[in-house]
Amino acid sequence: MNSNIPFGLNKEDELLHQPTEEAKWRESYYFNWTDLANKISGFSTIGIVPNENRSEFVFILFLEDRNEIYYKEPPLQEYDQNISIMLRDKKLSYALVKPFKKWSISYKSRKLQFEIKFETRFPTHNFGKDSSKSWHQHFESSGRISGKLTYNNGKIIQINGYGQRDKSWGFRDWHQFDKWYAGHFQFKDWSGAFRKDYSMEKIDLSGHISNKEGNTPLSSLEIKTLKDTDQFKSPISATYEFEDNEGNSYKIKSSRMFSTSFIRFARDFPGGFTELFEQMVIMEDMNTGEIGTGMMEHLRTSMT
Repeated sequence: MNSNIPFGLNKEDELLHQPTEEAKWRESYYFNWTDLANKISGFSTIGIVPNENRSEFVFILFLEDRNEIYYKEPPLQEYDQNISIMLRDKKLSYALVKPFKKWSISYKSRKLQFEIKFETRFPTHNFGKDSSKSWHQHFESSGRISGKLTYNNGKIIQINGYGQRDKSWGFRDWHQFDKWYAGHFQFKDWSGAFRKDYSMEKIDLSGHISNKEGNTPLSSLEIKTLKDTDQFKSPISATYEFEDNEGNSYKIKSSRMFSTSFIRFARDFPGGFTELFEQMVIMEDMNTGEIGTGMMEHLRTSMT
């Protein structure tokens, strides 16, 4: 067996799957990145929603002095399982270099060009079938990112750091949740990822700790959130206390990298709306003092 391929998956799972007939069936690719030294962070996703005849192209770059935001939901003229066709538009493109090991991401606008490679650094973790109501299948991995940011005035910044990628496919509908929390932790010798869903008084936790030896599932996780004073009362920091299945305990504090290093997505549904906040953060291991980076994500549903 190829050691690069996670248990329960095959290399074709990096490609597009045959959709079911569910209207909100969605397949998505996601990457985030942080270069702490250069104070550059961001994330991107490309989603395919074939039964609603649309695609989703998202690219967010958080810089110290400004943000670059690209969001587009173009109509899906034709569904094609060739990712070289589906995972690109005029500004944003993903390219698979080696399944479960290496991808490239490119974005170009009038003001800048961003190009990075994502190389998996720890074994990919398969969350398993139906680990959340948000997907049928889902996997994630931590990676090293390298590349460059080129401004239209010729200035070039070399980028190096850590990031996270994931892939999901299956039925997805935000408003079936009361709320959810998700997060990624990136440290020199380990990483972590989790998702905690709240729906109809039921709580589901999935996630793991990763290092060069492999992946260890999480057994518990508690979250304390501090909200900002802005109009949305957006989450500005969080403290996570969790344990893995081997009995290791962690306490991590996350703080938004800049006051503007977040974005809010809102979607209406009959009788209410959902808000998704995603922000790139600085992580502190409260047990060791090590500084890392990562992402914290909060979704909440409000009824009108």
